Amino acid sequence: MKDNSAYNIGIVGFGPKGFYGFERLVAFLNEAQISKPIQIHIFNTTKFLASGDVYRTDQPEYLIMNYANRHINSWLLKEPFSIAGSTPDFVTWLTQNGYKDTAQGKYAPRALVGKYLAACYQSVLDHLPEHIKVVTHIGTVTNMLDKNNNYQIFYTNGTSHEKQVVSCNKVLFTTGHHSFKSQQPNNNVLKNKVDFIYPTNEKLESLKAESAVAVKGFGLTAIDAILALTEGRNGKFMKNDKGVLKYSSSGDEPSKIYPFSRTGLPMVPRNGLPTSETDLYFFTKEVVAELQRNKPISFSCTLLPLIKREFYFAYYRVLFKNYGHQFYFDKDFTVIENQVQYFHEDYPECPVFNWDSIVDPFKEEPKLTSVLLQVYIEFLINETKLGEDKSPFMAAVGTWRKISPIFNELYSFGGLDAGSHKKFDVYYFGLFNRLSYGPPIKNMQKMLALSKAGILDFSYAKSANVSHNNYDGNFRLSIKNQQETVVDYLVNATISRAKEGKFRNELYQNLLENGIIREFENKLNTKYRPGCIEINKEGNAIDKNGHANPNISFYGTPTEGITCDNDTLSRTRNDFATIWAKSVCKEILRLDGRIAKVKKEENVL
Repeated sequence: MKDNSAYNIGIVGFGPKGFYGFERLVAFLNEAQISKPIQIHIFNTTKFLASGDVYRTDQPEYLIMNYANRHINSWLLKEPFSIAGSTPDFVTWLTQNGYKDTAQGKYAPRALVGKYLAACYQSVLDHLPEHIKVVTHIGTVTNMLDKNNNYQIFYTNGTSHEKQVVSCNKVLFTTGHHSFKSQQPNNNVLKNKVDFIYPTNEKLESLKAESAVAVKGFGLTAIDAILALTEGRNGKFMKNDKGVLKYSSSGDEPSKIYPFSRTGLPMVPRNGLPTSETDLYFFTKEVVAELQRNKPISFSCTLLPLIKREFYFAYYRVLFKNYGHQFYFDKDFTVIENQVQYFHEDYPECPVFNWDSIVDPFKEEPKLTSVLLQVYIEFLINETKLGEDKSPFMAAVGTWRKISPIFNELYSFGGLDAGSHKKFDVYYFGLFNRLSYGPPIKNMQKMLALSKAGILDFSYAKSANVSHNNYDGNFRLSIKNQQETVVDYLVNATISRAKEGKFRNELYQNLLENGIIREFENKLNTKYRPGCIEINKEGNAIDKNGHANPNISFYGTPTEGITCDNDTLSRTRNDFATIWAKSVCKEILRLDGRIAKVKKEENVL
């Protein structure tokens, strides 16, 4: 229910990013000692507030994080501090609530992280001042109209399916991945195709036992799908006498699961250890500052050589150390290369750093086999166990995690030329994610066990084509000029990002048509539209006329494409929430000052 005397604020999408915006807003309002009635309207498609769909609390425990416990903290510990009674990080919260496994390097079930997020939200609610009211709307927001800076938010109630409208003065959009999936009616929906796997216990329930299933993708989402179809159907993973993980079938899982992707490569797993503390030597803040003075920047010509040098240096720093040698940095890269040359003359058996073999070891292989990928996965598992301090390979691939925050400064708001921007989005974003943000080692051991059990089949892993036969309703997987197989189901286990020409979500399409937002276009050298909303550096929407609207802001996934890598629980990466909350508070203070002045003049009269 809307209070007409209150200042109304809307948050559309209330997963972790929505909660972060809410928490900052309340903190700023509390610090400013604003007494004006405030209503905060929260819009979310499900009841899982603060956790959102990714961390919803009803999902199975075998769906785990790829983000170690030590990194999870829902609180931004800087002024203004939260009004919550306590602000524990995840590990502290686990300890306080009696959970057994509180190790910093462990990977918790996503549902447990969702419980933590929900508890953090409740802690803020428990300490809300009386003049701040929260109104929750469970349903799907489909449109918003601007009525003289009074924003009418239209949504379909999730229970009654009635169309309703709420008016707000300020709106923050923090919608998740589904924002870029089409919500338009589709008369050609196939019963044996799954377009989105979450929640897995609902979306994959209809897939029959003993069937053949093709899974598009081999990233984190694909692993979730594969585990849901095996461990989620009472299959068991157990260690044998040698400590090797084996899979025991329940009989309820598919007989074959065929993952397929462009490269066919699995992600490099993670072991939960902290990233090594070594510095960057080539992709430094000083170098970035110089590059920013000479925009636009070419990724291939300017940034990629620096990235390759960082990988190279990290690789040999560990390799040298393993042999008791010191590897010295020099600004002259030929000096570094000479050290490497002398080293390999002394130790010819040591593998030479090769960029191509790290990023795509099977680039020249037209087809991959289960045996070949099993060997590669075993290699990845063994290197991951060694960690970044002992494995030259892991030291190299872990370098991107250090580069990424600095790279984001160059990428954001069209820092790259248009061609480079597209090249990174289409190719390098996925490549670096595969190398640096993979699953916990336990999940990759499970993939290996499933493959050796004959359930997970990599025969079509690389560049397979999939087609649908209207006659029998089945799908066919094939590799060009080679074999093909019939599958009963096709599961899309990829997560849609903003893509060129794919900005067709109903809500955002309506915002486009209403002129409230416009698509971002990089016009540096050539033209490229990444399929995302254009915002300014404060996160405010740019309307159809190119004007920034301080009343409409975006944060998180909707900004992907104009900023980079928002799919994280980080409170600091691309933190438009703090900027938004501060600006809302300033606007309310400004209005309160104007109201006070009017009342004073009325008293004089």
